Amino acid sequence: MEHIVEAEIRARPGRGGARALRRSGRVPGVLYGAGPAVPFSCAARDLAARLSDESFHSSVVSLRLEGKTHRALLREVQRAPVRRDVLHVDFQAVREDREIAAQVPLHFINADSAPGVKLQHGVFTAVENSAALHCLPQNLPEYIEVDVGSLEIGKSIHLSEIAAPPGARFDEIARGNDPVLAAIVHVAAEPEKPAAEAETGDAPAAGEENAG
Repeated sequence: MEHIVEAEIRARPGRGGARALRRSGRVPGVLYGAGPAVPFSCAARDLAARLSDESFHSSVVSLRLEGKTHRALLREVQRAPVRRDVLHVDFQAVREDREIAAQVPLHFINADSAPGVKLQHGVFTAVENSAALHCLPQNLPEYIEVDVGSLEIGKSIHLSEIAAPPGARFDEIARGNDPVLAAIVHVAAEPEKPAAEAETGDAPAAGEENAG
């Protein structure tokens, strides 16, 4: 799926101009990596819709700016602390002949049918939700599928056990690391409840039962 962001050059860079843009329903941003940084703005509603799509965060997008299309990666999204409105976005221009670094989501499949869950009553736990890799822009996948259908209870799956996407390499493996991606763990046993105390009901208080 191709993601296209329509943008305009910002005439008033700076905080004052950014606040005015937000009041008008636009989000300020910066494109860097293609010469001098280019301040731009885009429609807040359109950007919010795209940010809700997971693939937008791990895809090379087309940023249309002043009649020119820039191939770029979303690098940072700044949000308001409470309302979570988008305050600012950063995009990095990419070249088709140069490798890029990106975080790609992990999609775990067949967890419900894994022996550790279905037969041994364990709980599937995702330890990582993305993996960092290097590749050329055209080889960047939207996500990486991880099949955990053979996992038994007490077992885990490591990064080295899945194949890197064609034309890509995992950063952690290149550094000599092999992180756990997911596991099936035992369900913690509920603590035993203390024995019920004897019901007292209307039993007479001590010393009253022999009172005549």
